[in-house]
Amino acid sequence: QIADPAACDQMYESLVRIHTNYYKNKYPRLKDTTFTGVTIEDCKMILATDILKQMEEMKKGTWKKLRERFYAKKSEEDSK
Repeated sequence: QIADPAACDQMYESLVRIHTNYYKNKYPRLKDTTFTGVTIEDCKMILATDILKQMEEMKKGTWKKLRERFYAKKSEEDSK
């Protein structure tokens, strides 16, 4: 049994409006935006596994470069 059927109906109608994008259709935007300002296409591209693998490879390359620079400086100091 529902204690307040009118309140339940009102909540149900609110959920239906959210689910059907009622307000998005009623008040269309000139440009689709998100909280972060990143478009959906950009999010999909960033989250793609191939892109993630490429980013990991780029990070590895950066760390290797830093290690090489560090060891080169260290070996120069050791030789002095």
